[in-house]
Amino acid sequence: MKSSVLLFFAAAALAQAPAGFEYFPAAKLNGYSASLKAKEPTVQAKSNIKMMMATETFGDQANFNFVIARRDENGEPELHADWNDIFIAKEGEGTLIIGGKLEGGRTTGPGETRGGKIVGGRMQRLAPGDMAVIPAGMPHQTNVEKGKSVFYMVIKVKK
Repeated sequence: MKSSVLLFFAAAALAQAPAGFEYFPAAKLNGYSASLKAKEPTVQAKSNIKMMMATETFGDQANFNFVIARRDENGEPELHADWNDIFIAKEGEGTLIIGGKLEGGRTTGPGETRGGKIVGGRMQRLAPGDMAVIPAGMPHQTNVEKGKSVFYMVIKVKK
């Protein structure tokens, strides 16, 4: 009996994961903060702006993807017409500016606006373990205090 149970678990371990399934252990995800710090500063390809931020995209599917990011200075205001963002803070702290109206932004791609300023937005602290859902069409900006950083995941879901 013992050998058949062991054989079953060995076969299950060797079996291929179902198509579309992806697994990212916490140890691997948590290790990205340091590796992303080593990539900074980066130049945002679409906007050609140098920012103290580094990202890596995973699970890039037609209707969702997720990005793991480390930010060491304020981001630009942004608005995604067709994508909902779900932020999950892992390390450090930041402040989201959400809502209001995005003024003076520039189009960086279909349905994507960045830059300018958010007028009439509200501030929301983001600390480790916190999650924030930003619906498509809502202006938002991620800020950090000088000398600090925030490491977070963004799950992007097409509306």
